[in-house]
Amino acid sequence: MPSNHDTIRVGILGCGFMGETHAKNLSRIAGVEVAALCDADAARAQALKERLGLANTLVFDDADRLIAEGRLDALFVCLPPFAHRGQVECAAGRGIHLFLEKPIALDVARAESIVAAIERSGVVSQVGYHMRFRKSVARLQALLADGSAGRPTLFQGRYWCNMTGSAWWRDKAGSGGQVFEQVIHIYDLALYLLGEPETVCGFADNLGHRHMADYTIDDTSVAAIRFRDGSLATIAGSNCALPGHYIADFRVVCEHVLLDYRCTGRPWIIPDEATLFCHAGEEVQAETIVENDDAYLAECEEFIAAIRAGRPTRAPARAGLDGVRLVSAVLESAAQGGAPIAYR
Repeated sequence: MPSNHDTIRVGILGCGFMGETHAKNLSRIAGVEVAALCDADAARAQALKERLGLANTLVFDDADRLIAEGRLDALFVCLPPFAHRGQVECAAGRGIHLFLEKPIALDVARAESIVAAIERSGVVSQVGYHMRFRKSVARLQALLADGSAGRPTLFQGRYWCNMTGSAWWRDKAGSGGQVFEQVIHIYDLALYLLGEPETVCGFADNLGHRHMADYTIDDTSVAAIRFRDGSLATIAGSNCALPGHYIADFRVVCEHVLLDYRCTGRPWIIPDEATLFCHAGEEVQAETIVENDDAYLAECEEFIAAIRAGRPTRAPARAGLDGVRLVSAVLESAAQGGAPIAYR
């Protein structure tokens, strides 16, 4: 369903950190108008409008009115996970293209409903898995796609930080926990590069925040995953690591290629780096890739380009469902003392 006019009118639902990030990036893309901002706190939406100098942008405090009256071509849904109450399905039903921040839901059934509505409508969709847009990830994915990387065998990843977050973020009913909110980026990369899982074993606990009465989520987690092609992954999450640092890195071993992605913990100050090793026999070629591009801008640009062309994106809504299904299996296994859980 390509866009049928030159200017694409975009709305932002949820004017927190990610809503502002996307609004800023959309303002940089030619032929895009940030046409409407919506937040339950109208003052926050108005403040964002003034901060970004969006003189003609409409402000709403109700999602139904935004969708009905905003005359939108596309909508960026930047709500906390608990706040999804059918807004996506409503927008899809009106033919509005959808960018969804992760996680797209807190349970598989809700995620399935969202994806069904999007696929039924035929609108373009994208999930905010910005790490798919790292240069080194794109290079490896291309090598896997054309067969030159050989078979993927092992993925090892982590997401480590140390933050208290907002009240809803610390509440399992609000966010689902760190595995849902943050480590899901790493789980998504494993899905993107290794394919469909078969069996999941996980452990998760709150080890460093038991003194906080309202902290009901995991702060330490590990998982082992076996994929249907036999490849394996281990992923670890921690919210007991370094304050002010967000360490999201990973390594991938394939038959002929190895990718070593190193995160500085503060990529907005010191860019991440990755080394791509290609080998045939004893000969090894190494290339260092500096991740100095803006992955958040890149995902916005691809979404807009996909709308114009009427084509799929790199991370369609179904990728969001796959991520919810995988992290749900991790936490289900953890609740059962690490028992193996079938992915489907």
